[in-house]
Amino acid sequence: PDLSEVTDLLARAQAYVAAQDWPNALSTLDALRKRDPSFHTVEVDGMYYLALLSQGKQYIQQGNLETGIYYLTLAERFGPLDRDANALREGARLYITAASFWEIDWEQAYTLFSQLASGFPGLTDGTMTAAQRFYIAAMRYGDKLFGKGDYCGAWSAYQAAMQYGALEKQSQKNAEEAYSICYPPTPTPFVMPTATPTP
Repeated sequence: PDLSEVTDLLARAQAYVAAQDWPNALSTLDALRKRDPSFHTVEVDGMYYLALLSQGKQYIQQGNLETGIYYLTLAERFGPLDRDANALREGARLYITAASFWEIDWEQAYTLFSQLASGFPGLTDGTMTAAQRFYIAAMRYGDKLFGKGDYCGAWSAYQAAMQYGALEKQSQKNAEEAYSICYPPTPTPFVMPTATPTP
């Protein structure tokens, strides 16, 4: 059989992989597989794995979370994901879940984004990073607790927000009041001065 076409496709795919041009590497590998599914199977599978894995990570880092998750799931068909890729995929899934509570349930948004802010602060969906979302969710959750009269809980949420930036005007006012209620100043006991006896 004439293998010149598939040999050429394999060489092109190798060049794209070496250049880290993942979209062209994947389209070339697809063309190669269509021409001859049994040609250099192990090597082609390895390149598929590397290209899908790298493209998936890149998509997630660029804020295209769902597409990134999809590519990493495809890569998993060729081999197990490394620890970093798996953690990144779990972070992206958690971000999507946390964002689904945005402006609907501030407590859930606060809880989930707190995990992301500590592990993946720069993870984004193209609008805000996990750290930015946690900062806002912490203030909104604090405002909600303050409104319910849970001043110590509100102060705790405001404290968490302050690690990421200055509080907004209303939240700052609430935080000051919550702190004074939750941690009232302890009164200084009055001690009667003792008279020094005069000789």
